[in-house]
Amino acid sequence: MVTVLSASPRKVSDADRGIGQLVRQARRRVGMTLDDLAKKLGLSYQQVHKYENGTNRISAGTLAAIANILSVPVDHLFPEDALADRNGENSELDRMRGEVSRLVRTIDDPKKLEAIVTILKTV
Repeated sequence: MVTVLSASPRKVSDADRGIGQLVRQARRRVGMTLDDLAKKLGLSYQQVHKYENGTNRISAGTLAAIANILSVPVDHLFPEDALADRNGENSELDRMRGEVSRLVRTIDDPKKLEAIVTILKTV
C-alpha cells in the first residue's frame, strides 16, 4: 500500500531531500560532475544543485531522465521509507527492507554486490 504524502505540490519534503541525496550519491558513484549532469538534462548547474540539496523538488519526468543518464533504476533514487505504510502491521518489516535497500545502494564493487545478492537469494 502506498501512503500519500500530505506535502503541498510546492513545498519541499523530507522525501524530496532524500531523493536529492540519492541523486548526488548516484552521480558521484558514476564519476559524473554536477555540470555534466546539468548539461545532459538541459538544465543549469544551479538547478541541478538545488535538486541535490533538496531546495527544489524533482518532477517525475526529470527523475526518470536522471536515472536514465546515470544508468540506475528509478527506484534507486527514491528513499524506501517515503513509501512505507507507517500505520500498517508490516511497518517494521518495511523499515528493515528500506534499511537493506539503503545498505545495498552503498556497495560499489560489482563482485561484492553479486555475493550479497547470492546470499539474499539463499536466505
